[in-house]
Amino acid sequence: MSGSTDQAPVQVVIWTAKERASTLHEALKALGWHYPFAQSQVNNEGEIGFPCLQTEPFSTEELRVLKLKAVEPFTFNLQPIEITGHSVNPHDQLKRSVEAWCAHTVTSDHRQTLLELPTKWERLGDLVILPEEAFHSAQWNEVLSHVEEAEKTNLWQAVAQSLGGARLARQAQILDNITRSPQLRLLHGDSAWVEFSDYGVQFGFDAEQVMFSSGNVTERHRIGSIDMSGEIIVDAYAGTGYYTLPMLVRSNAAHVHACEVNPASIAGLRWGASANDVEQKLTIHQGNNQDTLPSLKGLADRCHLGLLPSSQAVWAHSLACLKPTGGMLHIHMNVEKEHIEQWRMDTIATLEMMAQEAGRPWNITSIHLERVKSFSPGVVHVVLDVLCRVRA
Repeated sequence: MSGSTDQAPVQVVIWTAKERASTLHEALKALGWHYPFAQSQVNNEGEIGFPCLQTEPFSTEELRVLKLKAVEPFTFNLQPIEITGHSVNPHDQLKRSVEAWCAHTVTSDHRQTLLELPTKWERLGDLVILPEEAFHSAQWNEVLSHVEEAEKTNLWQAVAQSLGGARLARQAQILDNITRSPQLRLLHGDSAWVEFSDYGVQFGFDAEQVMFSSGNVTERHRIGSIDMSGEIIVDAYAGTGYYTLPMLVRSNAAHVHACEVNPASIAGLRWGASANDVEQKLTIHQGNNQDTLPSLKGLADRCHLGLLPSSQAVWAHSLACLKPTGGMLHIHMNVEKEHIEQWRMDTIATLEMMAQEAGRPWNITSIHLERVKSFSPGVVHVVLDVLCRVRA
């Protein structure tokens, strides 16, 4: 995207000899002062001029810092500059937005430390969710504690817009409770309710009350691409319908029994079922799945076990949910990378033992192992597809 303004903005431009331009350019970038989306200048003496974010003459302290950093001789003046275009890369847009906010809000000695910006985020509809550490350093906390609320609003709005959203939130640790409640602080916007479509499936939920992992998108798409026509499914950890809805909408499952304990997640699941017009194919079983799964014994063609770090607590219940002729399990687990193959073999052995104890001496085989994503250093989120069949 490119363009120019009718009235060119007036910025500080710093000049140096052509042979010294590279050193000055690097110094300005290192200090966070360089305006990367304005055209560099050339004068009649062959000097190169670099536009800066500053809109007023440098202070004595700024000049001192630049001399220490750049070393090379330079001069500066205020002049109109031409905006040559803005990158559509969100990382560039984020940096540009924060640089512009810092240029007129904070003193120069804070700017460099404030430009340690997040490199990852997720977007749910128009809600951008930043990682826990984003804009949360000691330097940022100090600066934000001394600026007016209106200036904070300007910052959060600019960050959201630069990342393609209208609202902004910051993530925190997920609570270690039965509902795995998220800790999310809304920084900009009136609510955290989000609605969006993914691969033709509509999702809606309150992001302040429920967890939705957009990092598992490839697995969500994989499950939704499996033909489940005519099948009865049990989803042991349905949540807001992360896998339930794709199985109903895209996989064409005949019916899904969704087990979920969190009322806020169930509200999102009901919304999604209505939005996708699959309410008639969904039965929600509210409560702890240790209590609800036994009521579903013997009716499922397939059970989905999407809990991390481990769903092993319901493996026996899930085997019991399968029809007497057997069926399929999709088992999610966090596993150390070097132990994945051993875990696969141990899982099959454990399932065989559980099935034997339940009076179901099936042939149990692993037909696919999906490596979804890295969960933490050395640990991988995997999904094991397991086929259970009556022995011939």
